[in-house]
Amino acid sequence: MSNIYYPINPDRNAPWNNLPELPLSPALYQTVEVYEQLGKAKEALGKLYGRSIAIPDQSVLINSISLQEAKASSEIENIFTTDDELYKAFSEQHDEPSEGAVKEVLRYREALWRGYEYLNQNAEFDLAYFIEMCHVVKQTNEGFRPHFAQTYIRQGGSGPNAGTPIYTPPRGKGIIEEKLQNLLAFMNNDEQYPLDPLLKMAIGHFQFEAIHPFRDGNGRTGRIFNIHFLNKKGLLDYPILFLSRYIIQHKNEYYSALARVSQQGDWQNWILYMLKAVEMTSYLTFEKINRIVAAKEDIQQVVEAETDIRRPDQLLNLIFSQPYTKVKHLTDEKLYAENTARNYLNVLSDLGVLEKKSIQGHHYYINLELNSILAD
Repeated sequence: MSNIYYPINPDRNAPWNNLPELPLSPALYQTVEVYEQLGKAKEALGKLYGRSIAIPDQSVLINSISLQEAKASSEIENIFTTDDELYKAFSEQHDEPSEGAVKEVLRYREALWRGYEYLNQNAEFDLAYFIEMCHVVKQTNEGFRPHFAQTYIRQGGSGPNAGTPIYTPPRGKGIIEEKLQNLLAFMNNDEQYPLDPLLKMAIGHFQFEAIHPFRDGNGRTGRIFNIHFLNKKGLLDYPILFLSRYIIQHKNEYYSALARVSQQGDWQNWILYMLKAVEMTSYLTFEKINRIVAAKEDIQQVVEAETDIRRPDQLLNLIFSQPYTKVKHLTDEKLYAENTARNYLNVLSDLGVLEKKSIQGHHYYINLELNSILAD
């Protein structure tokens, strides 16, 4: 696509202080290809929304799906942990502090829910929203980058160009705040800037990453922003879209598409990438929801037919709200007394529903079906 409508970044080593303000010229993205892909993404997202709101107990999805989104988004930043480490840490998070990569992933999940609550209490996105999300992700009290900070996006890998700047974000006194305020006006004001929310999300994500307002944590904050924007616009009821799964599977394309906007003015390729990510991850999340709900219903039938467990529906809701369960989880919810809770979990273990495992002196009950579904 021609860059005649969009001034590109002429010097990768110099701050892009002339990053164009929003809105974009419609000529940059109003193409047949974009609107065809927009239709597919909207259809897939609508299907996910309709399925998720029909589930009586949302906790079945809230913990499990958001944990996987947190894990995938962190992997994009080369922060890796195993499912077992993550689920164990999540089950212990109120008792023992997590460390390392697991702690980083749990922070991301916390930010997903902190931001969701923030936007339920505030009419629109603001500068404080971005700062709070980054604070949670990075566990820092630092605000936006100081105007004198030398910040560069560098070539990764180990090739001959590794470490060389490929992009330099804007800097200077008041510039970051000014550009973020322009972004916020575009995202919040649908009357002045009427545009389909999915197109706004794609455009807004690039703009946030190009502004790069923090020293660190921009990628994760920007991906959280994507999901919260869809929540705010009523396209998702909870922040459960598994969007980072697509990005981690197509990581090189993600960074290439970002670079092609700043270096070539190629907005069409970027928007197509983001819309495809929404389409594919909507169907992925939809499929996982169906499998989780079906597994829960099948197991509940077995439990009701073959055991004398009281309140099996509430017990199944708990063991499907996270892959690793402890006796304490049941007693904390005041569902059963400790001995009863332990007995019932052992019954489910004998049935093959759960796997009892002792790790460092702690007893966990692993939901094998849920673990398998989330791992796919």
